[in-house]
Amino acid sequence: MFMMKNLLLICSIACTPLLSPAADAGETPSTIVELFTSQGCSSCPPANEFVGSLIEDSDKLVLSYGVTYWDFLGWKDTFGDAKFTKRQKEYGQALEVGFVYTPQIVLNGTQHDSRYQLSDISSASFKPIDEIGLDLTAKNGSLYLTSKAERVLIVAFKPGWQEIDVKRGENGGRILKVANVVQNIEEVEGSGNLDIKTKPGLAYAALVHDRFNHRIIAASVLMP
Repeated sequence: MFMMKNLLLICSIACTPLLSPAADAGETPSTIVELFTSQGCSSCPPANEFVGSLIEDSDKLVLSYGVTYWDFLGWKDTFGDAKFTKRQKEYGQALEVGFVYTPQIVLNGTQHDSRYQLSDISSASFKPIDEIGLDLTAKNGSLYLTSKAERVLIVAFKPGWQEIDVKRGENGGRILKVANVVQNIEEVEGSGNLDIKTKPGLAYAALVHDRFNHRIIAASVLMP
């Protein structure tokens, strides 16, 4: 009997299947708020503060992009990237703006303005297309994407506030605060393991645009 109990114990341990490391799963936001801003724009701080007031709501995806076309005013945006400026111009064409401006807040890829109120954000609910099956997860230190869309935009951003001591330009002498600063954007195709290593402290979002009107039709957010 003693031998049988030991055999059962050994089997209960050895016969248990090895579990793969748990994957961090993404979440679908209720609203997507994208701010195009510049450290060289004196009109941007109020918009920075407004979108920053939304980051505590985990249901909302807030992204702040630093654009580059105001760098000539005397201060180069330390978060700026030409890829972010290109993204804003794509919105400009899709939304038939005809030009780009800062600050510009885009809601769910469908509407834009320089300033919104909380009621505007609450009423701009995101309506994803479930059939796309978008899901962004992290496995073994890399991003893993599930999607039926041909192209997906991967956005890497730093959650929370960042402060910038602006030395020159229109905001010279001011300490600016920007929330959920975008670090990089990259378009990928298909599903599976992505050649994108996760970095400590960064969050990631996967976005799918309608190819005709550029509205966002699927989103998945992966927080650190």
